[in-house]
Amino acid sequence: MKHILFTLLLSGLSSITMGQHSFVLEGKIEGKKANGQVIKLLGDNGEHTIGTTVIKNNKFRIKGNIEVPEHVRIVVAPTKDAEQKTWKASTFYLDAGKITLSGHIDSLPTYYYRPDLPNIRPTIEGSQAQNMADQLDRSIQEERKAVRQLDEAYMKEYHLPSLDGKFNTERGVALLQEMAPYQEHIFQKKWAFIKNNPTAKVSLDQAELMLLGYGDKGLNKVQIEELVDIFSPYWKGKKVFSKFLETVSKAKATAIGSKIIDGPILDRDGNKVQLTSVFPKGKKYILLEFWASWCGPCRGEIPHLVNTMSHWKDKGFDIISISLDEKESDWKKAMEEENMNWHQYNAREGFKSQIAQSYNIQGIPYALLIDAEGTIIKHGMRGANLEVALEELIK
Repeated sequence: MKHILFTLLLSGLSSITMGQHSFVLEGKIEGKKANGQVIKLLGDNGEHTIGTTVIKNNKFRIKGNIEVPEHVRIVVAPTKDAEQKTWKASTFYLDAGKITLSGHIDSLPTYYYRPDLPNIRPTIEGSQAQNMADQLDRSIQEERKAVRQLDEAYMKEYHLPSLDGKFNTERGVALLQEMAPYQEHIFQKKWAFIKNNPTAKVSLDQAELMLLGYGDKGLNKVQIEELVDIFSPYWKGKKVFSKFLETVSKAKATAIGSKIIDGPILDRDGNKVQLTSVFPKGKKYILLEFWASWCGPCRGEIPHLVNTMSHWKDKGFDIISISLDEKESDWKKAMEEENMNWHQYNAREGFKSQIAQSYNIQGIPYALLIDAEGTIIKHGMRGANLEVALEELIK
């Protein structure tokens, strides 16, 4: 095991050497329909085009320079301006040196998930960073499989019936409690991977995902500071680390143990108020949740909240909801349709509002559990997760 970690550490060290490093991506896409299709290599979550070319004789080639390994998306499109629904796409780590990619045009993953079509990722060879990412994936494969199976049961036995007003709460709670150890194992393995491979870009990316809340396990300030300490000796001064520190700063604001952030919102009559001035008093725990009328998952969560509120409102629990609807009429119509009879407010500028920016909200529904002192104690309070937390906290 020590030999493996030492090998990975050496691999990671090569990935952060200062300066630009050249790469050559050579691809082979089988299938008659492949020829003539456009290849786009995209970085920065699709914001930056690294290179483009056209498949000829079932082959393509893109070369360029990168400073550090980068998680990229490769897109295969019928034409340069083809709609995204026609794209094939996959992600991988682009690294220095010669990288080869191989797959079949008929089985590559689609850009938008299509369960009725094949979904076979292309084979990547020559990328040390991708090898490390694959190793991490293999190390948590069994836990992910268990979580996926339990999540499918949760959707079938708890979430879908709740949409019709049937709440199998006891079963939903039991499934989430059974899932929790597997999720914790995944977190601990990722954390160990990060600590053992601090020079690897894969580790830096995994840490950033943790900071952004993927996996619904919120970090506390001590854990966030530990991440900074892990990476600083190796990444300080690099552009990607500056971006990482920006994410750190935002994550600290809503870290477990932080106080709620104040900000202006509108009440039902259109009056501007401050969040802290209207935060429920005399309650043990308050759910602060952000939603919008146009958000399907948000609307799917509302029946859970209505049911939870009915069971816990007399035991010291309350909810304050902030809509990111930009149209007042849409917000009020949805409240009436969903019977949301608790504290309701609106941030009319949506994701650009001060309150949404302060909480660094990247997507909704977004829900935090707050204690009586205004301290954030839980993240990811969706569905029966809220019931699990309240059962643990309120005796």
